[in-house]
Amino acid sequence: MKKRLLSFVLGLSVCVYLITWPDSGLAGEHSRDTHANYGGTLIIGIPGVDTFNPLFSESAFSQEIAHLMLLGLADLNENSEFAPELAESWESSADYLTLTYHLRKDAVWADGVPITAEDVTFTWDVLMDTTVASPRQGAAEYIKRVVAEDKYTVRFEFTVAYPDQMFDTAGEILPKHILQNIDRKTLRGDGFGRNPLSSGPFVLKKWVSQQYIELAPNPRYFGGRPFLDRVIFKIVPDNTNLSLQLQTGEVDMMIGVPPAEVSGLRQTNPDLTIYPVSGRVYYYIGYNNANPLFADKRVRQALTMAIDRQGIIDAFLYGFGKPCRGPLPPMLKWLHAEQNEKFPFNSARAKEMLKQQGWFDHDGDGWLDKDGKNFAFTIKTNAGNQLRSDIAIIVQDQLRRIGIKVEIATIEWSSLMDALRAGDFEAYMGGWSTSFNVDPTPIFHSASTGLFNFVSYANPEVDKLIETGREELHRETAAGIWRRTQELIYDDQPYTFLFWKVRVVAVNQKFKNVTPLPLSALYDLEKWHLQSN
Repeated sequence: MKKRLLSFVLGLSVCVYLITWPDSGLAGEHSRDTHANYGGTLIIGIPGVDTFNPLFSESAFSQEIAHLMLLGLADLNENSEFAPELAESWESSADYLTLTYHLRKDAVWADGVPITAEDVTFTWDVLMDTTVASPRQGAAEYIKRVVAEDKYTVRFEFTVAYPDQMFDTAGEILPKHILQNIDRKTLRGDGFGRNPLSSGPFVLKKWVSQQYIELAPNPRYFGGRPFLDRVIFKIVPDNTNLSLQLQTGEVDMMIGVPPAEVSGLRQTNPDLTIYPVSGRVYYYIGYNNANPLFADKRVRQALTMAIDRQGIIDAFLYGFGKPCRGPLPPMLKWLHAEQNEKFPFNSARAKEMLKQQGWFDHDGDGWLDKDGKNFAFTIKTNAGNQLRSDIAIIVQDQLRRIGIKVEIATIEWSSLMDALRAGDFEAYMGGWSTSFNVDPTPIFHSASTGLFNFVSYANPEVDKLIETGREELHRETAAGIWRRTQELIYDDQPYTFLFWKVRVVAVNQKFKNVTPLPLSALYDLEKWHLQSN
Protein backbone atom coordinates (compact mmCIF):
# COMPACT_ATOMS: atom_id res chain seq x y z
CA MET A 1 0.00 0.00 0.00
CA LYS A 2 1.42 3.37 -0.97
CA LYS A 3 2.12 5.58 2.02
CA ARG A 4 1.25 9.26 1.72
CA LEU A 5 2.21 12.39 3.59
CA LEU A 6 -1.09 13.68 4.95
CA SER A 7 -1.74 17.11 6.45
CA PHE A 8 -4.71 18.52 8.31
CA VAL A 9 -6.40 21.82 7.42
CA LEU A 10 -9.83 23.32 8.10
CA GLY A 11 -10.54 21.08 11.06
CA LEU A 12 -11.01 17.49 9.98
CA SER A 13 -9.39 17.66 6.59
CA VAL A 14 -6.68 15.87 4.74
CA CYS A 15 -5.05 16.03 1.35
CA VAL A 16 -6.33 13.38 -1.07
CA TYR A 17 -7.50 13.17 -4.71
CA LEU A 18 -6.99 14.58 -8.29
CA ILE A 19 -4.73 13.20 -10.96
CA THR A 20 -2.92 13.80 -14.24
CA TRP A 21 -0.66 11.18 -15.78
CA PRO A 22 3.00 11.61 -16.76
CA ASP A 23 2.34 11.86 -20.48
CA SER A 24 4.38 14.22 -22.63
CA GLY A 25 4.05 18.00 -22.22
CA LEU A 26 4.74 20.58 -24.91
CA ALA A 27 6.00 24.10 -24.32
CA GLY A 28 3.82 27.07 -25.03
CA GLU A 29 4.27 30.75 -24.21
CA HIS A 30 1.72 32.47 -22.03
CA SER A 31 -0.85 34.30 -24.09
CA ARG A 32 -0.84 38.02 -23.30
CA ASP A 33 -3.49 40.70 -23.61
CA THR A 34 -2.04 43.18 -26.09
CA HIS A 35 -4.55 45.82 -24.95
CA ALA A 36 -3.62 45.63 -21.27
CA ASN A 37 -1.99 48.45 -19.33
CA TYR A 38 1.32 48.02 -17.54
CA GLY A 39 1.53 49.40 -14.02
CA GLY A 40 -0.60 49.53 -10.90
CA THR A 41 -0.61 47.93 -7.46
CA LEU A 42 -2.75 45.05 -6.26
CA ILE A 43 -3.25 44.79 -2.47
CA ILE A 44 -4.32 41.36 -1.21
CA GLY A 45 -5.36 40.77 2.39
CA ILE A 46 -4.08 37.54 3.96
CA PRO A 47 -3.95 36.23 7.56
CA GLY A 48 -0.21 35.51 7.55
CA VAL A 49 2.62 33.37 6.15
CA ASP A 50 5.38 31.13 7.49
CA THR A 51 8.26 30.66 5.01
CA PHE A 52 8.78 30.83 1.27
CA ASN A 53 11.16 27.87 1.23
CA PRO A 54 9.04 25.17 -0.46
CA LEU A 55 10.84 22.44 1.46
CA PHE A 56 9.31 23.64 4.72
CA SER A 57 6.23 25.77 4.06
CA GLU A 58 3.01 24.33 5.49
CA SER A 59 0.81 27.40 5.04
CA ALA A 60 -1.47 27.47 1.98
CA PHE A 61 -1.01 31.22 1.56
CA SER A 62 2.78 30.90 1.85
CA GLN A 63 2.80 28.19 -0.80
CA GLU A 64 0.67 30.23 -3.22
CA ILE A 65 2.88 33.31 -2.80
CA ALA A 66 6.11 31.30 -3.00
CA HIS A 67 5.03 29.82 -6.33
CA LEU A 68 4.91 33.33 -7.81
CA MET A 69 8.68 33.39 -7.25
CA LEU A 70 9.85 29.77 -7.33
CA LEU A 71 8.66 27.66 -10.24
CA GLY A 72 8.54 23.91 -10.57
CA LEU A 73 9.25 21.74 -13.56
CA ALA A 74 5.53 21.72 -14.40
CA ASP A 75 2.27 22.71 -12.74
CA LEU A 76 -1.44 22.08 -13.09
CA ASN A 77 -3.35 24.41 -15.41
CA GLU A 78 -7.01 25.45 -15.59
CA ASN A 79 -7.90 22.02 -17.03
CA SER A 80 -6.20 20.19 -14.14
CA GLU A 81 -3.53 18.98 -16.56
CA PHE A 82 0.21 19.46 -16.22
CA ALA A 83 1.60 22.40 -18.19
CA PRO A 84 5.24 23.44 -18.66
CA GLU A 85 7.09 25.71 -16.25
CA LEU A 86 10.87 25.24 -16.01
CA ALA A 87 10.57 22.10 -18.14
CA GLU A 88 9.41 22.55 -21.71
CA SER A 89 8.55 18.87 -22.23
CA TRP A 90 8.75 15.46 -20.59
CA GLU A 91 8.20 11.80 -21.36
CA SER A 92 7.92 8.51 -19.51
CA SER A 93 9.56 5.23 -20.48
CA ALA A 94 7.35 2.41 -21.74
CA ASP A 95 7.55 0.68 -18.35
CA TYR A 96 6.91 3.95 -16.44
CA LEU A 97 10.07 3.40 -14.37
CA THR A 98 11.75 6.56 -15.65
CA LEU A 99 10.44 10.08 -16.21
CA THR A 100 12.64 12.50 -18.16
CA TYR A 101 12.24 16.29 -18.11
CA HIS A 102 13.74 18.61 -20.72
CA LEU A 103 14.40 22.05 -19.25
CA ARG A 104 13.94 25.39 -20.96
CA LYS A 105 17.25 26.86 -22.09
CA ASP A 106 16.12 30.47 -21.58
CA ALA A 107 15.19 30.19 -17.88
CA VAL A 108 17.53 31.97 -15.47
CA TRP A 109 17.53 32.84 -11.79
CA ALA A 110 16.84 36.46 -10.90
CA ASP A 111 20.61 37.02 -10.55
CA GLY A 112 21.16 35.90 -14.15
CA VAL A 113 22.57 32.42 -13.45
CA PRO A 114 21.07 29.78 -15.82
CA ILE A 115 18.66 27.24 -14.34
CA THR A 116 20.00 23.77 -15.16
CA ALA A 117 19.60 20.09 -14.37
CA GLU A 118 22.14 20.58 -11.58
CA ASP A 119 19.57 22.70 -9.73
CA VAL A 120 17.05 19.88 -10.07
CA THR A 121 19.37 17.16 -8.79
CA PHE A 122 20.53 19.43 -5.96
CA THR A 123 16.93 20.10 -4.92
CA TRP A 124 16.20 16.40 -4.71
CA ASP A 125 19.45 15.61 -2.95
CA VAL A 126 18.46 18.11 -0.26
CA LEU A 127 14.85 16.96 -0.10
CA MET A 128 15.87 13.31 0.34
CA ASP A 129 18.43 14.18 3.04
CA THR A 130 16.94 12.98 6.33
CA THR A 131 18.82 15.67 8.29
CA VAL A 132 16.75 18.28 6.43
CA ALA A 133 13.45 16.74 7.62
CA SER A 134 11.31 18.33 4.92
CA PRO A 135 7.54 17.70 5.05
CA ARG A 136 7.83 17.00 1.29
CA GLN A 137 10.13 14.02 1.90
CA GLY A 138 7.28 11.56 1.36
CA ALA A 139 7.32 12.48 -2.34
CA ALA A 140 10.63 10.61 -2.66
CA GLU A 141 9.28 7.27 -1.43
CA TYR A 142 9.48 5.54 -4.81
CA ILE A 143 12.33 7.57 -6.33
CA LYS A 144 15.49 5.51 -6.78
CA ARG A 145 17.67 8.36 -8.02
CA VAL A 146 17.66 11.65 -9.94
CA VAL A 147 20.25 12.00 -12.71
CA ALA A 148 21.38 14.98 -14.79
CA GLU A 149 21.82 13.53 -18.28
CA ASP A 150 23.14 16.84 -19.57
CA LYS A 151 22.84 20.52 -18.72
CA TYR A 152 19.13 20.69 -19.57
CA THR A 153 17.93 17.11 -19.19
CA VAL A 154 17.11 15.37 -15.91
CA ARG A 155 15.93 11.79 -15.40
CA PHE A 156 13.94 10.43 -12.45
CA GLU A 157 14.21 6.69 -11.87
CA PHE A 158 11.56 4.88 -9.82
CA THR A 159 11.42 1.61 -7.92
CA VAL A 160 7.81 1.00 -9.07
CA ALA A 161 5.49 2.31 -11.78
CA TYR A 162 2.64 4.44 -10.43
CA PRO A 163 0.42 7.23 -11.80
CA ASP A 164 1.39 10.04 -9.39
CA GLN A 165 4.98 10.44 -10.58
CA MET A 166 4.55 14.01 -11.81
CA PHE A 167 2.80 15.08 -8.62
CA ASP A 168 5.83 13.84 -6.73
CA THR A 169 8.55 15.21 -9.04
CA ALA A 170 7.32 18.43 -10.68
CA GLY A 171 7.53 20.71 -7.63
CA GLU A 172 9.55 23.88 -7.04
CA ILE A 173 13.28 23.88 -7.79
CA LEU A 174 15.95 25.51 -5.58
CA PRO A 175 19.12 27.40 -6.69
CA LYS A 176 22.17 25.23 -6.11
CA HIS A 177 24.64 28.10 -6.34
CA ILE A 178 22.93 29.91 -3.46
CA LEU A 179 22.24 27.02 -1.09
CA GLN A 180 24.96 24.41 -1.72
CA ASN A 181 27.30 25.72 0.98
CA ILE A 182 24.69 26.15 3.71
CA ASP A 183 24.65 23.64 6.57
CA ARG A 184 21.57 21.55 5.79
CA LYS A 185 20.75 21.16 9.47
CA THR A 186 20.13 24.92 9.58
CA LEU A 187 18.33 25.19 6.25
CA ARG A 188 14.86 25.45 7.80
CA GLY A 189 15.82 28.67 9.57
CA ASP A 190 18.06 30.03 6.81
CA GLY A 191 17.34 33.47 5.34
CA PHE A 192 16.36 31.93 1.98
CA GLY A 193 12.89 31.32 3.35
CA ARG A 194 12.44 35.08 3.82
CA ASN A 195 14.31 36.17 0.72
CA PRO A 196 14.19 33.51 -2.01
CA LEU A 197 16.02 33.90 -5.30
CA SER A 198 13.30 33.96 -7.92
CA SER A 199 12.85 31.85 -11.04
CA GLY A 200 9.26 33.01 -11.60
CA PRO A 201 7.39 36.14 -12.70
CA PHE A 202 7.86 38.07 -9.44
CA VAL A 203 10.69 38.82 -7.02
CA LEU A 204 10.47 39.62 -3.33
CA LYS A 205 11.09 43.34 -2.85
CA LYS A 206 10.29 43.74 0.85
CA TRP A 207 8.94 41.73 3.79
CA VAL A 208 7.97 43.68 6.90
CA SER A 209 7.04 41.12 9.56
CA GLN A 210 3.39 41.14 10.63
CA GLN A 211 2.67 44.01 8.23
CA TYR A 212 3.11 43.25 4.53
CA ILE A 213 5.03 41.46 1.79
CA GLU A 214 5.78 43.30 -1.45
CA LEU A 215 6.50 41.62 -4.77
CA ALA A 216 7.76 43.30 -7.95
CA PRO A 217 8.19 42.05 -11.55
CA ASN A 218 11.17 39.82 -12.25
CA PRO A 219 12.95 41.47 -15.21
CA ARG A 220 14.65 38.17 -16.10
CA TYR A 221 11.49 36.03 -16.14
CA PHE A 222 11.39 34.02 -19.39
CA GLY A 223 7.63 34.52 -19.75
CA GLY A 224 7.84 38.29 -20.06
CA ARG A 225 7.21 41.14 -17.64
CA PRO A 226 4.07 40.89 -15.47
CA PHE A 227 1.64 43.75 -16.08
CA LEU A 228 1.38 44.89 -12.44
CA ASP A 229 4.16 46.99 -10.93
CA ARG A 230 3.58 45.78 -7.39
CA VAL A 231 1.66 43.08 -5.55
CA ILE A 232 1.32 43.71 -1.82
CA PHE A 233 0.14 41.01 0.57
CA LYS A 234 -1.17 42.91 3.57
CA ILE A 235 -1.20 40.80 6.72
CA VAL A 236 -4.54 41.09 8.52
CA PRO A 237 -4.93 38.16 10.95
CA ASP A 238 -8.50 39.02 11.97
CA ASN A 239 -11.03 37.94 9.33
CA THR A 240 -13.63 40.51 10.41
CA ASN A 241 -11.12 43.32 10.11
CA LEU A 242 -10.05 42.04 6.72
CA SER A 243 -13.67 42.07 5.50
CA LEU A 244 -14.02 45.67 6.68
CA GLN A 245 -10.88 46.68 4.79
CA LEU A 246 -12.28 45.02 1.68
CA GLN A 247 -15.50 47.03 2.09
CA THR A 248 -13.62 50.33 2.42
CA GLY A 249 -11.20 49.57 -0.42
CA GLU A 250 -8.09 49.39 1.78
CA VAL A 251 -7.42 46.02 0.20
CA ASP A 252 -8.33 45.03 -3.37
CA MET A 253 -8.70 41.30 -2.86
CA MET A 254 -9.76 38.76 -0.24
CA ILE A 255 -9.49 34.99 -0.58
CA GLY A 256 -12.10 33.03 1.34
CA VAL A 257 -14.86 35.59 1.92
CA PRO A 258 -17.43 34.20 4.41
CA PRO A 259 -20.58 33.45 2.35
CA ALA A 260 -22.77 35.34 4.84
CA GLU A 261 -20.85 38.54 4.06
CA VAL A 262 -21.06 38.43 0.26
CA SER A 263 -24.40 40.24 -0.02
CA GLY A 264 -23.27 43.02 2.31
CA LEU A 265 -19.97 43.42 0.47
CA ARG A 266 -21.77 43.86 -2.82
CA GLN A 267 -23.84 46.67 -1.30
CA THR A 268 -21.05 48.49 0.57
CA ASN A 269 -18.46 48.13 -2.18
CA PRO A 270 -20.09 47.80 -5.63
CA ASP A 271 -16.60 47.89 -7.20
CA LEU A 272 -16.01 44.28 -6.14
CA THR A 273 -16.34 41.28 -8.41
CA ILE A 274 -17.23 38.02 -6.65
CA TYR A 275 -15.64 34.83 -7.99
CA PRO A 276 -17.14 31.53 -6.76
CA VAL A 277 -14.38 28.93 -7.06
CA SER A 278 -15.23 25.24 -7.31
CA GLY A 279 -14.81 23.65 -3.91
CA ARG A 280 -12.19 21.20 -2.72
CA VAL A 281 -13.68 20.81 0.78
CA TYR A 282 -16.68 18.66 1.59
CA TYR A 283 -18.59 18.37 4.88
CA TYR A 284 -20.19 15.18 6.10
CA ILE A 285 -21.67 13.30 9.03
CA GLY A 286 -19.62 10.20 9.73
CA TYR A 287 -21.39 7.18 11.22
CA ASN A 288 -19.53 4.57 13.22
CA ASN A 289 -20.18 1.60 10.93
CA ALA A 290 -18.95 -0.76 13.67
CA ASN A 291 -21.82 0.37 15.91
CA PRO A 292 -24.84 -1.98 15.53
CA LEU A 293 -27.09 1.07 15.18
CA PHE A 294 -25.37 2.02 11.88
CA ALA A 295 -24.24 -1.41 10.65
CA ASP A 296 -26.95 -1.67 7.97
CA LYS A 297 -26.41 0.65 5.02
CA ARG A 298 -30.19 0.93 4.56
CA VAL A 299 -30.37 2.71 7.92
CA ARG A 300 -27.59 5.08 6.87
CA GLN A 301 -29.35 5.71 3.56
CA ALA A 302 -32.55 6.58 5.41
CA LEU A 303 -30.71 9.04 7.66
CA THR A 304 -29.36 10.81 4.61
CA MET A 305 -32.84 11.07 3.07
CA ALA A 306 -34.14 12.63 6.29
CA ILE A 307 -31.67 15.54 6.04
CA ASP A 308 -32.38 18.53 3.78
CA ARG A 309 -28.88 19.05 2.39
CA GLN A 310 -29.87 21.68 -0.18
CA GLY A 311 -31.67 23.57 2.58
CA ILE A 312 -28.44 23.56 4.62
CA ILE A 313 -26.53 24.94 1.62
CA ASP A 314 -29.07 27.73 1.16
CA ALA A 315 -29.32 28.61 4.86
CA PHE A 316 -25.69 28.46 5.95
CA LEU A 317 -23.64 28.83 2.76
CA TYR A 318 -26.01 31.34 1.13
CA GLY A 319 -25.94 29.23 -2.00
CA PHE A 320 -22.12 29.02 -2.11
CA GLY A 321 -22.06 25.25 -2.00
CA LYS A 322 -22.94 22.19 -4.07
CA PRO A 323 -24.54 18.91 -3.04
CA CYS A 324 -21.93 16.24 -2.39
CA ARG A 325 -22.45 12.83 -3.96
CA GLY A 326 -19.23 11.16 -2.93
CA PRO A 327 -15.58 11.95 -2.23
CA LEU A 328 -14.35 12.81 -5.76
CA PRO A 329 -14.44 16.61 -6.19
CA PRO A 330 -16.73 18.01 -8.91
CA MET A 331 -13.89 20.05 -10.44
CA LEU A 332 -12.49 16.76 -11.78
CA LYS A 333 -14.89 16.65 -14.68
CA TRP A 334 -13.06 13.78 -16.39
CA LEU A 335 -13.92 11.59 -13.40
CA HIS A 336 -17.62 12.37 -13.31
CA ALA A 337 -20.54 11.12 -15.34
CA GLU A 338 -24.08 12.47 -15.05
CA GLN A 339 -25.36 11.31 -11.70
CA ASN A 340 -28.90 11.59 -10.40
CA GLU A 341 -29.39 12.06 -6.68
CA LYS A 342 -29.93 8.57 -5.30
CA PHE A 343 -31.02 9.69 -1.85
CA PRO A 344 -33.05 12.90 -2.22
CA PHE A 345 -34.56 14.66 0.78
CA ASN A 346 -37.77 12.78 1.59
CA SER A 347 -38.72 12.48 5.26
CA ALA A 348 -41.68 10.19 4.62
CA ARG A 349 -39.61 7.80 2.53
CA ALA A 350 -36.83 7.85 5.15
CA LYS A 351 -39.31 6.94 7.87
CA GLU A 352 -40.73 4.11 5.74
CA MET A 353 -37.23 2.72 5.06
CA LEU A 354 -36.48 2.67 8.79
CA LYS A 355 -39.79 0.94 9.48
CA GLN A 356 -38.75 -1.79 7.04
CA GLN A 357 -35.69 -2.33 9.26
CA GLY A 358 -37.86 -2.64 12.36
CA TRP A 359 -37.62 0.96 13.51
CA PHE A 360 -41.01 2.52 14.29
CA ASP A 361 -42.87 3.99 17.25
CA HIS A 362 -44.11 0.86 19.02
CA ASP A 363 -45.10 2.57 22.29
CA GLY A 364 -46.55 5.84 20.96
CA ASP A 365 -44.06 8.13 22.71
CA GLY A 366 -43.03 9.86 19.48
CA TRP A 367 -39.62 8.14 19.16
CA LEU A 368 -38.67 5.29 16.87
CA ASP A 369 -37.73 2.15 18.76
CA LYS A 370 -36.68 -1.43 18.14
CA ASP A 371 -36.34 -4.30 20.62
CA GLY A 372 -37.25 -1.90 23.42
CA LYS A 373 -34.55 0.67 22.60
CA ASN A 374 -35.06 4.12 21.11
CA PHE A 375 -33.24 5.16 17.97
CA ALA A 376 -30.95 7.62 19.72
CA PHE A 377 -27.35 8.69 19.21
CA THR A 378 -24.88 11.53 19.79
CA ILE A 379 -23.16 13.63 17.12
CA LYS A 380 -19.74 14.86 18.22
CA THR A 381 -18.23 18.02 16.76
CA ASN A 382 -15.29 20.25 17.58
CA ALA A 383 -15.54 23.45 19.56
CA GLY A 384 -14.78 26.67 17.71
CA ASN A 385 -16.38 25.67 14.41
CA GLN A 386 -19.67 27.55 14.35
CA LEU A 387 -20.73 26.23 10.95
CA ARG A 388 -20.52 22.63 12.08
CA SER A 389 -22.34 23.42 15.31
CA ASP A 390 -25.14 25.18 13.41
CA ILE A 391 -25.50 22.30 10.96
CA ALA A 392 -25.59 19.78 13.80
CA ILE A 393 -28.54 21.65 15.35
CA ILE A 394 -30.46 21.57 12.06
CA VAL A 395 -29.72 17.86 11.60
CA GLN A 396 -30.86 17.23 15.18
CA ASP A 397 -34.19 18.94 14.45
CA GLN A 398 -34.77 17.20 11.11
CA LEU A 399 -34.09 13.76 12.55
CA ARG A 400 -36.36 14.57 15.52
CA ARG A 401 -39.19 15.07 13.05
CA ILE A 402 -39.02 11.43 11.98
CA GLY A 403 -38.64 10.17 15.55
CA ILE A 404 -34.86 9.94 16.03
CA LYS A 405 -33.39 11.39 19.22
CA VAL A 406 -30.03 13.13 18.62
CA GLU A 407 -27.76 14.74 21.20
CA ILE A 408 -24.88 17.07 20.26
CA ALA A 409 -21.53 16.95 22.06
CA THR A 410 -19.20 19.87 21.33
CA ILE A 411 -15.70 19.05 22.53
CA GLU A 412 -12.16 20.36 22.08
CA TRP A 413 -10.37 19.38 18.89
CA SER A 414 -7.76 17.17 20.57
CA SER A 415 -10.46 15.33 22.52
CA LEU A 416 -12.47 14.79 19.34
CA MET A 417 -9.44 13.37 17.55
CA ASP A 418 -8.71 11.04 20.46
CA ALA A 419 -12.32 9.81 20.36
CA LEU A 420 -12.24 9.23 16.59
CA ARG A 421 -8.97 7.31 16.71
CA ALA A 422 -10.31 5.14 19.55
CA GLY A 423 -13.68 4.56 17.84
CA ASP A 424 -15.34 6.17 20.87
CA PHE A 425 -18.20 7.86 19.03
CA GLU A 426 -21.53 7.14 17.39
CA ALA A 427 -21.48 9.92 14.79
CA TYR A 428 -19.46 13.08 14.17
CA MET A 429 -19.37 16.18 11.97
CA GLY A 430 -16.33 16.28 9.71
CA GLY A 431 -14.83 17.83 6.61
CA TRP A 432 -12.15 16.66 4.20
CA SER A 433 -10.05 18.93 1.99
CA THR A 434 -9.21 17.22 -1.28
CA SER A 435 -5.97 17.83 -3.14
CA PHE A 436 -4.41 16.77 -6.41
CA ASN A 437 -3.95 13.02 -6.61
CA VAL A 438 -6.62 10.33 -6.61
CA ASP A 439 -6.16 7.82 -3.82
CA PRO A 440 -9.05 7.25 -1.38
CA THR A 441 -6.94 4.71 0.55
CA PRO A 442 -6.46 6.70 3.78
CA ILE A 443 -10.20 7.30 4.23
CA PHE A 444 -12.15 4.50 2.55
CA HIS A 445 -9.90 1.44 2.38
CA SER A 446 -10.74 -1.11 5.10
CA ALA A 447 -7.05 -1.40 6.03
CA SER A 448 -6.95 2.30 6.95
CA THR A 449 -8.83 2.21 10.23
CA GLY A 450 -5.56 3.25 11.87
CA LEU A 451 -5.30 6.22 9.51
CA PHE A 452 -8.40 8.28 8.67
CA ASN A 453 -11.06 5.61 8.16
CA PHE A 454 -12.50 6.57 11.53
CA VAL A 455 -15.93 5.14 10.70
CA SER A 456 -14.57 1.59 10.12
CA TYR A 457 -15.98 1.50 6.60
CA ALA A 458 -15.33 -1.81 4.83
CA ASN A 459 -16.39 -2.99 1.40
CA PRO A 460 -14.19 -5.65 -0.26
CA GLU A 461 -15.17 -4.47 -3.75
CA VAL A 462 -14.19 -0.89 -2.91
CA ASP A 463 -10.87 -2.14 -1.50
CA LYS A 464 -10.13 -4.00 -4.72
CA LEU A 465 -11.08 -1.03 -6.90
CA ILE A 466 -8.88 1.34 -4.87
CA GLU A 467 -5.93 -1.05 -5.09
CA THR A 468 -6.41 -1.35 -8.85
CA GLY A 469 -7.11 2.32 -9.49
CA ARG A 470 -4.12 3.75 -7.67
CA GLU A 471 -1.77 1.66 -9.83
CA GLU A 472 -3.61 2.21 -13.13
CA LEU A 473 -1.45 4.24 -15.52
CA HIS A 474 -4.03 4.93 -18.23
CA ARG A 475 -6.41 7.80 -17.58
CA GLU A 476 -9.52 6.48 -19.32
CA THR A 477 -9.31 3.14 -17.57
CA ALA A 478 -8.65 4.81 -14.23
CA ALA A 479 -11.63 7.15 -14.68
CA GLY A 480 -13.96 4.18 -14.97
CA ILE A 481 -12.45 2.58 -11.87
CA TRP A 482 -12.85 5.74 -9.78
CA ARG A 483 -16.42 6.33 -10.98
CA ARG A 484 -17.40 2.85 -9.88
CA THR A 485 -15.58 3.37 -6.57
CA GLN A 486 -17.53 6.55 -5.93
CA GLU A 487 -20.84 4.87 -6.86
CA LEU A 488 -20.27 2.09 -4.36
CA ILE A 489 -19.13 4.40 -1.56
CA TYR A 490 -22.12 6.67 -2.09
CA ASP A 491 -24.51 3.73 -2.12
CA ASP A 492 -23.02 2.45 1.15
CA GLN A 493 -23.40 5.89 2.80
CA PRO A 494 -20.68 5.44 5.43
CA TYR A 495 -21.19 9.20 5.67
CA THR A 496 -24.07 11.47 4.96
CA PHE A 497 -22.22 13.51 2.34
CA LEU A 498 -23.54 17.04 2.95
CA PHE A 499 -22.01 19.53 0.53
CA TRP A 500 -18.94 20.89 -1.24
CA LYS A 501 -17.99 24.36 -0.03
CA VAL A 502 -17.44 26.96 -2.73
CA ARG A 503 -14.44 29.20 -2.10
CA VAL A 504 -15.45 32.83 -2.48
CA VAL A 505 -12.84 35.25 -3.84
CA ALA A 506 -13.52 39.00 -4.05
CA VAL A 507 -11.43 41.30 -6.28
CA ASN A 508 -11.79 44.95 -7.18
CA GLN A 509 -13.28 45.03 -10.68
CA LYS A 510 -10.62 47.44 -11.93
CA PHE A 511 -8.36 44.38 -12.22
CA LYS A 512 -8.90 42.34 -15.37
CA ASN A 513 -7.99 38.86 -16.59
CA VAL A 514 -8.51 37.60 -13.03
CA THR A 515 -8.70 33.79 -13.03
CA PRO A 516 -8.89 32.27 -9.51
CA LEU A 517 -8.94 28.47 -9.65
CA PRO A 518 -9.28 25.65 -7.11
CA LEU A 519 -5.55 25.14 -7.60
CA SER A 520 -4.73 28.74 -6.64
CA ALA A 521 -6.67 31.95 -6.23
CA LEU A 522 -3.60 33.69 -7.70
CA TYR A 523 -3.46 31.60 -10.87
CA ASP A 524 -1.71 33.44 -13.75
CA LEU A 525 -1.23 36.55 -11.60
CA GLU A 526 1.41 37.77 -14.06
CA LYS A 527 -1.41 38.24 -16.60
CA TRP A 528 -3.68 40.28 -14.32
CA HIS A 529 -3.80 43.97 -15.17
CA LEU A 530 -5.67 47.20 -14.63
CA GLN A 531 -8.56 47.90 -16.95
CA SER A 532 -7.73 49.85 -20.09
CA ASN A 533 -8.89 53.47 -20.21
